[in-house]
Amino acid sequence: MSTRLARLLMYAGIAIGIGAAATTGPTAVRAGDGAQPARAHQPSVLQPAALEWQAASRAPTVYGLRRFPYPYRAMLALSSDADSQTLRKFNLVHRFINTTERTPLGQGLGLDYADSFFVYTANDERHVVDEIGRVPLQRELSYFEGTSQAPYGAKAIHVYVRVGWIDTLHTYGDFSQVDQRKTRFRRQLAAQAVAALKANGDSVDVWTDHGNRSNVDNFGARGRRRLYAYQQGDLPGSPYYHTDLTIPYGIRFVWPDISSNVFSRPSVVFPLRLADGRRVWGFWRYTNERYTPHGAVVWNWTPYGLNEQLSEAHLARLEADGGFAVVAQHLCGTPYPGVLPKEAVAALQRLARHAQSGRLLVARTSRLLHYNIARDHLRYDVTHAFGRTYIHIRAIDDPVFGPHVPTLDEVRGITFYTQNPRRTVLELGDRPVDPALVVHNPSDGLHPSIGIRWYPRDTADHAIDVPGVS
Repeated sequence: MSTRLARLLMYAGIAIGIGAAATTGPTAVRAGDGAQPARAHQPSVLQPAALEWQAASRAPTVYGLRRFPYPYRAMLALSSDADSQTLRKFNLVHRFINTTERTPLGQGLGLDYADSFFVYTANDERHVVDEIGRVPLQRELSYFEGTSQAPYGAKAIHVYVRVGWIDTLHTYGDFSQVDQRKTRFRRQLAAQAVAALKANGDSVDVWTDHGNRSNVDNFGARGRRRLYAYQQGDLPGSPYYHTDLTIPYGIRFVWPDISSNVFSRPSVVFPLRLADGRRVWGFWRYTNERYTPHGAVVWNWTPYGLNEQLSEAHLARLEADGGFAVVAQHLCGTPYPGVLPKEAVAALQRLARHAQSGRLLVARTSRLLHYNIARDHLRYDVTHAFGRTYIHIRAIDDPVFGPHVPTLDEVRGITFYTQNPRRTVLELGDRPVDPALVVHNPSDGLHPSIGIRWYPRDTADHAIDVPGVS
């Protein structure tokens, strides 16, 4: 007896002594197909093919993909840039948002939130970024000290990348200058950064542009408007060209410094062709609510604007739309000891209530983006045998980086509507998904569903202090 047939018979609870029987081929799912409880038959009465046909005809109907993991209706990520970040402020904000501990900002919210980081700091502006210790801008949190190769915050950043409190590279550094005709960025800094990050196993796949026109390592929007002519990170021949290093390092998603006042979108990703011909996924972030009559952006992406960003109206609309939202912020952007004003704390508490209600899935930026790609480009087929339905996840037909067989993490949260979850089997290819990662869900008003379990909740306090780092 073949291994495949033996497994099918085990699922069906039938023991027979026949030589072989094929499963039915991929089938087109039709809404409303009936499914009656299967009954075992004596093999001497029916031929194997007839037995299989009768059992398959009773197999549950699959109605297609659910938009989000059950029971959620929408998905949101906070995407905070590393400007003015210190280790003290970083730890305070993450203890409040990520853990469930009592913190100076209130009871921890237990949300899945990941931050961004700089590799270098080379900003010549003169102001204090943290009133505790009167920390100057030049001591904001970065991997290396200044533009040297001497580690500064590398130890903490390494831990936070590993545990998931950081998932985004906010360019190679803070290179903003008072005189925007000047820059301290050079290609060699990118090469050294990539080498160091690889050597330490610090891998992130999200990039967000930063700062004023001195940040010539920005890329992704050159050619869209005259404003973006300063971007040279993806321009071959430029002394600031680096995407031939950055994309192979592992960057897959890029926010190319484009503003947007659209909060809820059916998808936040779009194919982005760079100036050197490489292709990556661009993504939208909500950055502002309005523009001036002359078209200037009225940014609301500081803690003072968080109440407007995460308003009840925005969150309710997102859930009603069944949309994705990536909310741009600078959560460590204030210098005063409490970091987040009361209105910002209240806005984050409102977000947590929506998450706790089961309506809104709050996820770190990288997880939302990967889910968006998997959900939009999943390829699967359905077969039936012995009263069971098999959903075979075959590939993610990624139009940017190419089709590939996904890992389990890439299909976390993928959920299918099915007539009967307990008689539906999820397979990655032709191998069953570990039962511990499979969830059976009751009807959400449309149908029951079966899915691959979303990431486990992590509310542990991963904060560390590093001697000599503010």
